[in-house]
Amino acid sequence: MRPDPHLSDPFPTEESQLDTEISVVKLYIKSKCRTCEKAVKYLEKKDVAFEVLDIMKSPPAKKLLEKAVDALDPKGAFNKKAKGYKEHGIENATFKTKKEVVDLLRANPDMIRRPLLARGEKAILGFDEADYATFLR
Repeated sequence: MRPDPHLSDPFPTEESQLDTEISVVKLYIKSKCRTCEKAVKYLEKKDVAFEVLDIMKSPPAKKLLEKAVDALDPKGAFNKKAKGYKEHGIENATFKTKKEVVDLLRANPDMIRRPLLARGEKAILGFDEADYATFLR
């Protein structure tokens, strides 16, 4: 009996699993975040299959945050409205390394600028239609 070509491979290889994982689009959001809601609506309108994750319950992996944080503007990775932004004095802080920023964000996921859109090992912070269009190509 020949396998149906429309069904997924019953014996996926490590390589095919990796290909599938890389193409998965994930959107890290916080409930009641208007910018996050805009991002969800945009992705739905564009018919993009994506997985929604609560940034507080399932914060992005360290490696993903490292990709999202801009080394030239590390403060751009912070949500300026977050309570911890003022408590940690981020506005006047000087960060010596990207790792320092990533570690602080991992410890305080509420301070991560939202939403965070990820595919494979790439990620962007915030929501801008033009940036999303480019990212999703």
